[in-house]
Amino acid sequence: MIIEIAGRPPEHIKESLEEYVKVIDKVKDVEIHSIKTSKPIEVEGGNDLFTCFAEVDFEVDNFSRLSEIMFDFMPSSVEILEPSKINLNSSDATSLLNNISGRLHRYDDVAKVAHAKINELNSQLQIAHKIMIEKGIVGKDGKIKSPSTKKKPKKKTARKIAKKVKKK
Repeated sequence: MIIEIAGRPPEHIKESLEEYVKVIDKVKDVEIHSIKTSKPIEVEGGNDLFTCFAEVDFEVDNFSRLSEIMFDFMPSSVEILEPSKINLNSSDATSLLNNISGRLHRYDDVAKVAHAKINELNSQLQIAHKIMIEKGIVGKDGKIKSPSTKKKPKKKTARKIAKKVKKK
């Protein structure tokens, strides 16, 4: 499987990825054959964003265990090298489908909560915008009004007054 990470600085993402894939070696019923980590490379147009990936070659006893590892580590890519043909018994298929279903429900819950919070923030922004219009901070077009440009009368200094008096 290939696990990818993005971020900055490049040294940090490489260290973080290496620490993350080391955890796989501690997972029960997983035999690690090799772990190869790439050098971080800059993402095009990524504004100083880097990406790094690790290729993890491992072995598990059954498809059910493989699916659990996929959900736990969320790799970008997976390739089954052997066996070339997989027979999936009904209990493994049931376990996989229930795992997928459960995770989809959790993701759906997270999305619904996020959507509700976005709606709440939008409502608060609309209230703030109305208050700013009422106070004259922004116009109805949403643009910030410039501060008042009324000229304040200049204060006459004693020196200026003295000059005027001398001229008379």
